[in-house]
Amino acid sequence: MKVFVISLASSVARRASVSKKLGDKGIAFDFIDAVDGRVGDHPYLKNYDPQRFMINRRRHAAPGELGCYVSHLLAWEKSVELNEPIVVLEDDFELTDQFKDGIAYLAQLTDKLAFVRLEPLEKQFFITSRSDPEFTLVKQLNVGMCATGYVITPHGAKALLEHGRRIEAPVDLYLKYTVIHKQLIHALVPHVVYPTHTDSIIGIDARNQREKGALLGLQRFVYKTGYAIGNLVTNLVGALTRF
Repeated sequence: MKVFVISLASSVARRASVSKKLGDKGIAFDFIDAVDGRVGDHPYLKNYDPQRFMINRRRHAAPGELGCYVSHLLAWEKSVELNEPIVVLEDDFELTDQFKDGIAYLAQLTDKLAFVRLEPLEKQFFITSRSDPEFTLVKQLNVGMCATGYVITPHGAKALLEHGRRIEAPVDLYLKYTVIHKQLIHALVPHVVYPTHTDSIIGIDARNQREKGALLGLQRFVYKTGYAIGNLVTNLVGALTRF
């Protein structure tokens, strides 16, 4: 599978670090030029829905957060364009020594998959699809929050693009909302990618600025509860009826 790394063209130091990490392991890759939401010149940024985002996160989206979302859309479009599964990494990744073996393992199964998270499980709530001596593939009943590294297939990418071009939440929350896109989210165990939590252009301060108000709180409670129930039902049905 081809490997693509989402990175701002201006992030010279990060790109040098990425090249070294992957080069040291003999892994070929290409960059996907990330969208800088602070500049705001990509047409997809116009799809931001501030009202729905406010309900989902109780705050406005940070400019870098919008750019991150659009950058992942571009990665999904790349999978559709190539008509093949790809590995997508954000540029603050680290790889384990099992990365190449993990990708080779998944390459045998991509005809059955839509999206596979490569980073550590945040929730120990899953059903096993396949267990082998070196790796286990699991179906997540409660999808974790992070998009540092994953494998996406063309049919998975098409479904995510169809339902996700309107920006109503951060990209990892959209992925978690399986009730919307209907895709079963798998995870590889043990993980082969993990985030370094390098300073992000998204901005922690912006993400911590929560709006108050009883009406907004009620709306958020209703939406959050509905999504939680819908996600669980969607994931259970998918886990019990699909690979």
